[in-house]
Amino acid sequence: MSVSVQLIVVLDIVEKELFKPGRFSQSNLYWKQNMVRAGMTLLGLTLAASGLSFGHLVSLTGAFSGTLMQFIFPTACYLKCFKDTLSLWQRIGIWLLAICGAIFGSLATYVTLVEMFS
Repeated sequence: MSVSVQLIVVLDIVEKELFKPGRFSQSNLYWKQNMVRAGMTLLGLTLAASGLSFGHLVSLTGAFSGTLMQFIFPTACYLKCFKDTLSLWQRIGIWLLAICGAIFGSLATYVTLVEMFS
């Protein structure tokens, strides 16, 4: 259950960024959003059907979407909301947190993929 809840939040953020007005044609937006959701669902289904253990699937989801929800998106939102009031050192600290989160998330994803296919 928590895996699907994590993906709903990530999909919502990705869709809002991907389908901003002016970025792509807004005609048939409903169908385009459903195609993105269907693609993510098929990707998850493909991973699940490939014989992976549930532990690997949860680990991969946590490494990827957990990193986005805990390190990348919050720091990006904080920087966007408070960019005018932050000192240089505060901005450096926030960027450092986001970069470390991206590095550790990438490492966790890599380790999970190596364990899955070895």
